[in-house]
Amino acid sequence: MKILFCASEGAPFAKTGGLADVIGALPKALKEKSCDARVIMPYYKKIKEKNIAEYKGYAYVKIAERMEYVGLFEATYNDVIYYFIDSDRYFNRDGLYGYGDDGERFAFFDFAILEALKVVNFFPDVLHLNDWQTGLIPYILKANYHYYPDYNRMRTVYSIHNIQYQGNFPMDMMRILFMPYSSSLEFDGCINFMKCGILESNVVTTVSETYKNEVLTDYYGYRLNNVLGLRYFDFYGIVNGIDVVKFDPATDKSIYKNYSIQTVKNGKKANKEALLKEFGLSLEDVPLFGLVSRLVDQKGIDLLMPILDDVIHYSNAKFILMGSGDSLYEDFFRRMEAQYPDRFKCYIGYSDSVAQKIYAGCDIFLMPSKFEPCGLGQMIAMRYGTLPLVRETGGLKDTVEPFNTYTNEGTGFSFTNFNATELKDVMFLALNTYNDNKDAWNTLVKQAMEKDYSWSSSAAKYLDIYKKIML
Repeated sequence: MKILFCASEGAPFAKTGGLADVIGALPKALKEKSCDARVIMPYYKKIKEKNIAEYKGYAYVKIAERMEYVGLFEATYNDVIYYFIDSDRYFNRDGLYGYGDDGERFAFFDFAILEALKVVNFFPDVLHLNDWQTGLIPYILKANYHYYPDYNRMRTVYSIHNIQYQGNFPMDMMRILFMPYSSSLEFDGCINFMKCGILESNVVTTVSETYKNEVLTDYYGYRLNNVLGLRYFDFYGIVNGIDVVKFDPATDKSIYKNYSIQTVKNGKKANKEALLKEFGLSLEDVPLFGLVSRLVDQKGIDLLMPILDDVIHYSNAKFILMGSGDSLYEDFFRRMEAQYPDRFKCYIGYSDSVAQKIYAGCDIFLMPSKFEPCGLGQMIAMRYGTLPLVRETGGLKDTVEPFNTYTNEGTGFSFTNFNATELKDVMFLALNTYNDNKDAWNTLVKQAMEKDYSWSSSAAKYLDIYKKIML
């Protein structure tokens, strides 16, 4: 089966979030299941400057009363072919998103993808589309290409990675598109790329079963829940996986000392001591909380702010937190570090190597998110024997089994409501378990490390969907 992943970013070439990780891993997992899985994405300036791709040809698309040049380049990474759409007008910029013409940029991208297929003579069975930036493709495919047999047999899968970002633009963009009007494009007097993808694709997916159920509600659906309800019987939740080769404590070159499930006790101890030393904290064996996160409203930092003083005052816990984002949260972390220099350290910014050291060196990994479509941090933490402490939302609920104090079952700790008191209570449950019940703690660590969150099982579920829509 031939699958083409259409996305606005993909690791390792361009990344701002979890979408890139999916695009960097899922096609590879499908290749291992004998699929011809490829990727197409923009040829951003940061990729072009590396000169890693080979020129394959060109096409033209009509947009904004112009015939726009579409260059096509190709590279191979992890045995997966990547195609890059080249346009100096739209993609020769320092950033990926956040420009006033983003609607026009990604409308061009969607038109260009369909024309690029002719250039490389690759007509997939399935176009797997991702997030708002590719939401117009099913509509364009039906409106402009239904007369062509190579296009007419294609099926589309549309994946929502975060429903909060929908691609809303003024309705006068229709003049740019040169397309007939369709009600599937319009939402509240605007063009909504995501609504179009939802209604025009053959199947809709999202990145966890719980998130699928959440976005069908008013609270989580960001006003598209009723639109999704129209596709209820063609809507699936499939939890993401992680790259188990990259995130392997036995081989990870970023951490201080490698270890496996058989040597986790000594390995964690060595990594924890080295991490404490690097951040200037004393080395006594007390619970160490870690966090690696964008510092934004979604991530639940608001719940930590009113309770951290109490947690520090009434426990022996230490904290090493890394992230960047809203100045409100960055300033709070800096104040906490200044107030508790022997208990609290922060790294404002992001570093892959420091992140890996936090995953390996901490005891408890904080993810008290307001919502989390899937989340990768909790799965990475478990891979390294660090127990996640999460709110039961989205993929966090689907992947973290809460500690049962009677049976010692579980892979972490969780709380239900978006409430600071509940978070504080479960933090003290984790602290008390670490301090007073080491046997239970060690059991939880091994159970967490035994979990299989590779892409193989998720890829098999996607493959089943592809086969279903090809019937």
